[in-house]
Amino acid sequence: MRSGARVTDIHALVQFRPALIQYGEDTQRALTSPGTDAGRVLSWLKQERMPYWKREIRIRSEKAVVANTKLVEQTSNESPRPSVDARKAYELAKRRVREAEEKFERTRRAMLNLQKEIDRYRGSVQPLATIARSDMKSAVGKLDGFVKALEEYTKAVSPDGNRPQVNDEKATGEANSVENQ
Repeated sequence: MRSGARVTDIHALVQFRPALIQYGEDTQRALTSPGTDAGRVLSWLKQERMPYWKREIRIRSEKAVVANTKLVEQTSNESPRPSVDARKAYELAKRRVREAEEKFERTRRAMLNLQKEIDRYRGSVQPLATIARSDMKSAVGKLDGFVKALEEYTKAVSPDGNRPQVNDEKATGEANSVENQ
């Protein structure tokens, strides 16, 4: 058989209420913060890095075309052998184009992977976030009900310390449920 609650200070329950609310808010923030941060990184990749590498591919390709044109011009002139500098410039330009294309592709893959991980994270914490949000409201409501019931109970105690008889079944049930918790 359960014994009655041993509440010695109702004011402690009242003081606990803001801490409970703060805990719920902190939990919400802790669960949503990583997803928000990852979303910012994803946005940065989409809005800044992808256009940057796309632009770099275009610019570097244009430079490779110019280097190739110089190489072809030197070959078609009086000297059948182009200069070593022209060949090196063309090879460097081609390498830089490949590098920009690789970085563009890496950025694209990173965006896809990050989006997948964000979705997995949000899916895994969503139940906990829902519980934290809805159960905190319920817990605060129950705490308020307990405080109210305890305050009514203490008011119902006679000056000599005896509890007066209560004829109302509902009031008796509430008082008993408070005592049993």
